[in-house]
Amino acid sequence: MRQYVISIKDDAKINQLLALLNDLSYVEILEQTGNEPKKLFPLMDTPFPVKNFKLFNREELHER
Repeated sequence: MRQYVISIKDDAKINQLLALLNDLSYVEILEQTGNEPKKLFPLMDTPFPVKNFKLFNREELHER
């Protein structure tokens, strides 16, 4: 799946474009308010601590 952000400069044309896109079964329209792009992985921005966390290298994972 690919995602694109489309900025529509002419407000009078928004409904025409949305009607066209709604007719396509393989297109999903998500309305976004505000100027900031939607964060797909908010947890990556604010990770939380985990007790007894340990990083494993590849060899250790295959040994277990």
